[in-house]
Amino acid sequence: MKRSDGKVSKFGVRLLALAAGLCAAAAVDAKTVKICAVLPTSGPNAAIGIGMMNSMDLAVKTINASGKLGDIQLELVRLDDASQPSMGVNAVLRAAADPEVLACSAHWNSPVALATRDIFNRNGMANLTPASITWKLTAEQKGDEIFRMAPPDTWQLDMAARFPIEAGMKKFYLIDDNTQYGKSLVTEMEKDASAKGASKLGSDSIAVGEKDFSAALTRAKATNPDFLFFGGVTTESALLRQQMVKLGMNQFFYTGSGTMSPTFVSIAGAAAEGTYAYFYGLPYHTYPGGKEFIQAYAKAGYDKPFETYGIWSYAAVEVLAEAIRQANAAGKLNRRGIVDVMKTATFSTVLGDASFPKPGDIKQRVMGYYTVSGGKWVLTHRSDAAGNLVKLDKPEPLELP
Repeated sequence: MKRSDGKVSKFGVRLLALAAGLCAAAAVDAKTVKICAVLPTSGPNAAIGIGMMNSMDLAVKTINASGKLGDIQLELVRLDDASQPSMGVNAVLRAAADPEVLACSAHWNSPVALATRDIFNRNGMANLTPASITWKLTAEQKGDEIFRMAPPDTWQLDMAARFPIEAGMKKFYLIDDNTQYGKSLVTEMEKDASAKGASKLGSDSIAVGEKDFSAALTRAKATNPDFLFFGGVTTESALLRQQMVKLGMNQFFYTGSGTMSPTFVSIAGAAAEGTYAYFYGLPYHTYPGGKEFIQAYAKAGYDKPFETYGIWSYAAVEVLAEAIRQANAAGKLNRRGIVDVMKTATFSTVLGDASFPKPGDIKQRVMGYYTVSGGKWVLTHRSDAAGNLVKLDKPEPLELP
């Protein structure tokens, strides 16, 4: 308070000191919690990774603006794994060394996720991977820190094998990209398709980064399979499809969720038409928050599209944010506290409810079957609640930008 001579009284000094103290206390009470996103934002799968990273960024900004975490503000630590295990390891080691990073949503590629799994286990930090599907990732983990938004490949391939076989295709040929992920897919496809009465005519491997697959495709063509199944991801899948068409191969080309991207269509061009892929998701507009996600992403003005996995990446951040909120409310805002919430809670997301019973795989699952028609991925069949395959009355577009 000022006296008549303009000087501040002792009482005024005490008030100012108290106000300063209250401001300092408020600043201390405000918590910034870091979560890390480790995705391929460079390299052959950069388009997919950038869309996923943007979607996570949007989720963090939306959650912070909502105030639903109270005095907690999330900070997204963005790291690149370039779809390379070695880069993934370096990125996760960097995140784990920062005590303010309490949880992660890391990796699109399964080989990268496998390479970093033990780092998360050793550091007691949750990784809710938005897309890595190899069954080993959770089933063979040493701890309980790994969770995933995508169903494991064992479940996916059992559902996937049914589609061509129920359509009357009984002879198949397998090609993989010589990665753990690709080999896991073809191993499961062979097991599940054979158990359903189909016969394998042969198999082959290619290498990631190669461009000419004519030798492998010529061997496959000679066996005259009903369908050719590829275990791999976008770039190699698109090149294979291009070269199949050039070789006059009219066999049913079938692949997995790693190919379900607009990037596949842009690389393969006209040859993409008729390709089929199974994918553990439905068109975005069918999900509770799908339309709102699409609108919010467009309004945010990102210079790259969200691609296929955007909404799963957004949902992963929603799950981590709610786990952080619950851990904080229980007085356990630390890495272990977040893991414990992840193991038991059911989370509300743009996709609907999500929960992760042991060993960490998502409980809520659906399988969609898509083809490229008119340059876009469209849904033609899906699984119902009982696991039966249902043909849609008319194809539904995936509605990707």
